[in-house]
Amino acid sequence: MKLKLIILILTSTTSAVAQMLHPAIDRDDEPFCYFSKPTDVLGVMDGREGTLITPEGYLCSGFGEVMFFTGNPLVPVNQRVKTLRAGYLPVIQYQFQNEGVRYHFTMFAATLDGQPESPLMNFVRVQIRNESGEPRVAYFGVATRFQNDANTDWGIGDHRFLKPAMPKILGEYEQAGVEFNPNWEYEFADDFFMRDSLVMYLFQTEPKPERRIVLNTGYNEEPEFGAMRIPILPTTPVGIVKYALKLQPGEERALDFKAPYEPFPISKSDLEKLRAANFDDYLKSTMAFWEKIFAAGIDISLPEQKVVDTFKASLVYVLIARDKIGEHFIQKVNEFQYDSFWLRDAAYFVRMYDVSGYHDIARQCLDFFSRWQREDGNFLSQGGQYDGWGQTLWAYGQHYRLTRDHEFAEKVYPSVKKAFAWLQDARRSDPLKVIPVTTPGDNENITGHVTGHNFWALTGLKNAIILAEALGQEEDAKLFRSEYDDFHKTLMKHLARITKATGGYIPPGLEGPGGSDWGNMLAVYPEQILEPHHPMVTATLAATRAKYQEGIMTYDHGRYLHHYLTMKNTETEVIRGDQQMVIEELYALLLHTSATHAGFEFSIWPWRTRDFGMNLAPHGWFAAKYRTLLRNMLVREEGNELHLFSCLSPEWIQPGKRIAVSKAPTNFGELNFEMNVHESGATVNLNAKFVEKPKKLIVHLPCFMEVTNAVADEKVVRVDAKQLELPVDTRTLELTWQLRPNTLALSYENAVAVYKAEYRARYEKFLREGN
Repeated sequence: MKLKLIILILTSTTSAVAQMLHPAIDRDDEPFCYFSKPTDVLGVMDGREGTLITPEGYLCSGFGEVMFFTGNPLVPVNQRVKTLRAGYLPVIQYQFQNEGVRYHFTMFAATLDGQPESPLMNFVRVQIRNESGEPRVAYFGVATRFQNDANTDWGIGDHRFLKPAMPKILGEYEQAGVEFNPNWEYEFADDFFMRDSLVMYLFQTEPKPERRIVLNTGYNEEPEFGAMRIPILPTTPVGIVKYALKLQPGEERALDFKAPYEPFPISKSDLEKLRAANFDDYLKSTMAFWEKIFAAGIDISLPEQKVVDTFKASLVYVLIARDKIGEHFIQKVNEFQYDSFWLRDAAYFVRMYDVSGYHDIARQCLDFFSRWQREDGNFLSQGGQYDGWGQTLWAYGQHYRLTRDHEFAEKVYPSVKKAFAWLQDARRSDPLKVIPVTTPGDNENITGHVTGHNFWALTGLKNAIILAEALGQEEDAKLFRSEYDDFHKTLMKHLARITKATGGYIPPGLEGPGGSDWGNMLAVYPEQILEPHHPMVTATLAATRAKYQEGIMTYDHGRYLHHYLTMKNTETEVIRGDQQMVIEELYALLLHTSATHAGFEFSIWPWRTRDFGMNLAPHGWFAAKYRTLLRNMLVREEGNELHLFSCLSPEWIQPGKRIAVSKAPTNFGELNFEMNVHESGATVNLNAKFVEKPKKLIVHLPCFMEVTNAVADEKVVRVDAKQLELPVDTRTLELTWQLRPNTLALSYENAVAVYKAEYRARYEKFLREGN
């Protein structure tokens, strides 16, 4: 598909004029969901497709969607808030009541043989319970349609994705699917409904449902079955089955449905396999699969469920977004509008896998990066986006540092040298002696010398040095260091010149002010190009934070909220020790997720309809960056130092609460540690499996605690106001502290309460003034 169309879809706003929602959208009897029209995904790890769970609660694929109805006459279901099984597993649940009857949905996806390349199947169970004190007849219906209404000027159904789309090369945007055909024939058979002789969904035949091709037939006649060609619209529900369940008070019945992502002919063995597939068996195996994945990596335990559930669910979302195609593992961003590969996204995903302990998964993803190296040596996955050069080398170098995989380093090193040759040529031919002028198309939205591309290039050079030294290539390492030093000096000279006119703020381009903040926020993380407290870093933090709305970063000159862009600042603040800023931003980030912990990208207007339009969630980049951020808040490397507890929430530091991290990979080896809080302080236990000891072990002290005493392995440690330096072999640390006066009550629940109160106040003003 054309890039121009993607940009049109994703940058169009859903609110051309001021609009707000009634605050009653946020019900006290439901988990908070920031999005007014949330979307979710069902899929399997490494599967090529994923099913969209629509804002209404339907199953949507590139071939159509399965709808649900209740009532008599049937009314389409529309349930906004959904949750995940156990809080984090890819099993969507939602419920509502109608006329005293509760309808509880459980949905998940699986392949029938457990192989990700096999056809994806969706399983749905609806548990229907009479909650009243009188007998009730509960009416429930299922149908299909091609798409929903399209209220946008590009013709795609609201909160849906473009389909079908065939990539020219692996990694480009793709969507399996079909175009609507007004000449399709529709037909019921035994326990399934077909469109053009392809099975759309299977339904339960006991109790016996009423079947209709469309909701209404002429003169209310009973339909005559057989293949029917009917003049319908893409939005018309077809293939309706309707159940009337007589329920006594407290009685519950369950209905099961199955729907293939891609309809298949009845001649295929898939029909019998799907018919025989037991809901409970596949649900059990699906849950067991994901629990096994979680058990293999880092585990973070915190006394705040939203923080931990988002951490776990984020791993699921990123793994579902990865495709296995032949021998390739292609890390996409999501299964919907971003079903594509980009170096800039995938580099962050790989880093997340590595710091989470999934080195094999990271390595599989990295093997696909080499396909994006051009003949001239540059790494480029999208025209003009020269940050891919540094992102690739960073991902390579950091993977080696965590794994010490010598074979991997040897494999990628020739491409690193080839990339270095491109960098030398590019710099020497550029008048500023930096990364050349380019038009990246999005993010910074400028034409010029992009600041972030240069930060990334220096980051890449740092990691090229790591690889050269690891392989004993001392002459290359010396050459890379020399290039780094010259490049760094040159860039600092340009930044000093520009920031004289900006009060220290680093702009997106080296030509001066203009454009959107993006890579200019990367001076400290992922590699320290500038010292964390350098005046330019401080000024840039202040300038970008001044653009925050609803507690997070904005984009396109403040027009939209931008979710994961915020974390460029948050990671810098972690390193700087700006603890309260970090915690406030953590909760602001969590505030802007769904009840299924899905993050978004941008296109939501501040204090408006909370609707991302066509820029669907979950967004993989938010998921990957969130997991890395939370890990770094608890354990991170800084050169040859290992830092623990860089940022803790006051919600976690209360008597009787526990913070624990296990199987945490670091550059120095695996680390396990926990903090148990008691009335007068805390006990920290550490169990390190270092393969190379850090030069320093730093424990950061909570900014809201007054620490009066510290004892490491029964030896008193000098207490600094902000941190402790411990012997690297420390096993036990005893802390004595007390809460500082006027400490803010920071927590996710408080962040939600404050937001809801502010939204209500603004809504009342909106009613009075209209804006």
